[in-house]
Amino acid sequence: MKGILKRFSRRKIEDVLGQLSTGFGVSLALVDADGSPLVMRGTACPSMDCLSGSECRAGRAVESEPFHCTGACVGSLVVCPSRGSAGHIAPGIARCLENILRLEEELEDLSSEIVRGYEELSLISAISAKLGCEMDVDAVCRLVVEEADRILEARTIFIMLLDGEKQELATRFGMGRDRESAAGFRASVTSGLTGHVFRQGEPVTVCDIIADGRISLPWQARYILCVPLIADARPLGMLIATDKLSGEEFWSPELKLMGIFASEVASSLRKAYLYEAINKLFLSTVEALATAIDAKDPYTYGHSRRVARFAVAICGELGMKKERVREVELASFLHDIGKIGTPESILRKPGSLRPEEYEKIKEHPGKGAEILSTIAELGEIVAWIRHHHEWYDGTGYPDRLASEEIPLEARVITVADTFDAMTTDRPYRKGMPPETVMKIMEQFSGVQFDPDLLRAFYRCLEKGTLS
Repeated sequence: MKGILKRFSRRKIEDVLGQLSTGFGVSLALVDADGSPLVMRGTACPSMDCLSGSECRAGRAVESEPFHCTGACVGSLVVCPSRGSAGHIAPGIARCLENILRLEEELEDLSSEIVRGYEELSLISAISAKLGCEMDVDAVCRLVVEEADRILEARTIFIMLLDGEKQELATRFGMGRDRESAAGFRASVTSGLTGHVFRQGEPVTVCDIIADGRISLPWQARYILCVPLIADARPLGMLIATDKLSGEEFWSPELKLMGIFASEVASSLRKAYLYEAINKLFLSTVEALATAIDAKDPYTYGHSRRVARFAVAICGELGMKKERVREVELASFLHDIGKIGTPESILRKPGSLRPEEYEKIKEHPGKGAEILSTIAELGEIVAWIRHHHEWYDGTGYPDRLASEEIPLEARVITVADTFDAMTTDRPYRKGMPPETVMKIMEQFSGVQFDPDLLRAFYRCLEKGTLS
């Protein structure tokens, strides 16, 4: 009988028993299997010292009826009638009590289900909002794992993405105790547990990995939850969690929630992949355009590509965000686009330039910015291209900006552009060794170059980031 107190509060049982006592005009007691009273209500026989007898002190017959909870007899309901009350009413009152408590339990379950549904919707809405504005695949993976970790509280959780060529899943990001072991983990999409999960198209949990035998992890684990990430009927990846911190297995509500979660994740991944593909196509187009510009002068062939590589390395050393680095790379490819309007006779001239020819060369940053200014999507990139020949001390061109007035990204391109120009052959001189170029550039630290960026570039050379 005491088990019923774990399902219902004592106050709830007292309230229901009190209502029945008043309604039927009797005193009631819930008694456990040992005969000990748990809850008593009513005034007809206040002491209820007659629980084990057939009559109360007033001489009225005492009735006892087995009481059931969830189909099992857990004790009995004792009824002590008042004067003038009808007899043989214990069975009816017991059934009323059972039905009321069952309805209370169903209402409680329904309320819990509503609350759980609301929480799930709130969770999915929050996750959707976070993922909706994210276009980077790695950032999406990190967000997914972090959110899934909050839901599942697993010892290890990681996301695997499809390697289409090998038809394998490869771990992209993980968290938890075994994240380092998970980092190099790969699994088939056509066989084993992961293949089965993709065929099912729904989350699958295994309660004993070793006994199941369909997957071999590079760390010890007992429970595993596999959630397929599928978009447009095509597998994109899988979210995997092993061993909950509580030591329990993964339950059905969690599988259901992760199934809903997975559809949001797959949609975001698909969008990020498409964005990545569009970016690659755009960058390839820009690179082809840069190559065409470089081809005007055989001595500068490949210049824009190398400047982009150097600039990306500097940005990485500075810890710039991936999206910003991508924009700097794009600007680097396009930094000399203004040379389209520069006569080839000047670009290929083997000797020193006359003052008027040099002035013509100096027009290319402004012309490049003018050409690109009609493309609204390029935004700040236009300014970086315009100012990549400004000097840190304010003596550069075209606007004689100085120090922090020059956009940081333009200062990065300045360092990369100068280094490549000095280390490669030109019509008027041979390229110099990188060590010599760096010594020369250091002499112009704070004059032509931002000292901090020059040091960052030097660190890139020391680390071997650049060949």
